[in-house]
Amino acid sequence: MGQIKIPRTSNGLADLVEKIRTKNSSDGDQSILNTVVDLDGMDARVLQMMEYERKADDANRLKEEMNEQKNKAIQEITKEVQRVRNILKAQYTNDQRKLGAWGFNVDNVKSKKAKEIV
Repeated sequence: MGQIKIPRTSNGLADLVEKIRTKNSSDGDQSILNTVVDLDGMDARVLQMMEYERKADDANRLKEEMNEQKNKAIQEITKEVQRVRNILKAQYTNDQRKLGAWGFNVDNVKSKKAKEIV
């Protein structure tokens, strides 16, 4: 006996329910589903499911747009903060630890010069 698969997506389920409804209607009073399945209730749940799908799609679109705007703002602000850092580095060339007072995380580790091999 073969498997009878049920779609796992909202569009697939909505399509299948529509086909069930069409077959039920064409069978009329002779349909075996008339007394055991509330197709009107199922249709109402399908409409609600599709509304959830639409709202989720809208939310995803909004999330993508907001992330793009956030990333643009990050780039702009980073450039300004780099400019501030560069101005402060120029001001405090002999003691860059003073940038810490401005909120910067100053790495005090000096890079080691590579030794020449003779």
